[in-house]
Parts: sequence; C-alpha cells; structure tokens
Amino acid sequence: MAFLAGEMLTAGRTNRLQSASYGAIGTGVVGASSTNVDVPSASVPITTETAGARYVATCVWDYNTLGIPGASSTARMALDGVGQSPLATFRGDATGERGTITQTYRGTLGAAGSYTFKLIASTATNTEVQGVNSSITVEITEVV
Repeated sequence: MAFLAGEMLTAGRTNRLQSASYGAIGTGVVGASSTNVDVPSASVPITTETAGARYVATCVWDYNTLGIPGASSTARMALDGVGQSPLATFRGDATGERGTITQTYRGTLGAAGSYTFKLIASTATNTEVQGVNSSITVEITEVV
C-alpha cells in the first residue's frame, strides 16, 4: 500500500491498514445428502470498500458416522454460492467414527461490495456434519 508525497491520510485509508476478521459457528446437523447443502448458520456476510481485497478463509467441518457409510463425504467453502477449491473429504469405515476436517482458502475479491462466505457439505449415507462443531473464519485485507 503506497502513499505518495503530499497525499492525505484519511480515516477510511487508516481503517484499511489492518485486516478484519469475521467468523461464524454452525448450528444443527446436516444429514445424508448427495448434493451440497449449506451448514446452518455457518455463513459470513462481508462488505468490502475497495476493489482487490484479499481473503484467507479457514473452514472446519465435523463429520460423524452413524452406521457404515460405504462412500466418501465432501465439503468446501462457497463464495457467493459458488463452491471453491480445494475439496475437503471424509470417509469413515465404521459406526461412530469421527473426523474434523479443515481446509484453507485464499483469493482476491474483484469489485468493492457485498460477499457471502459459507460452509457447504455433501454427506454419504449414515454420515452427518455436526454444525455446532463446524466453523468458518474469514480474514479480509483491503488494498488502499
């Protein structure tokens, strides 16, 4: 972030000198679903003031097997409804197996404006995501 000689330091620019952190913890349970389902309450709405803001999102999903699943479950972060890479995966081979899966996402937001970051999951038969133990934390760094 460059300041030119004679340039005024404004309150708005000062506010963007440090990153801002946002977070949410899920609720409820995501039962078996072969399609991506939102983890309830694990959603973070953010409004940026400048174009080109950078984000780092840390996402955690808590999987639990209720029976023998026989397939893998997947999860990812969605940004404005679009699933992002990398994919998080979990496969339990026995009843009662548990897994806390974490992924980190990095990127740049195009224009200034509103964005929504959220956790989504697809669960195998006999597998669930414990929303109350799942979370998303997003750190935004705006460019001046």
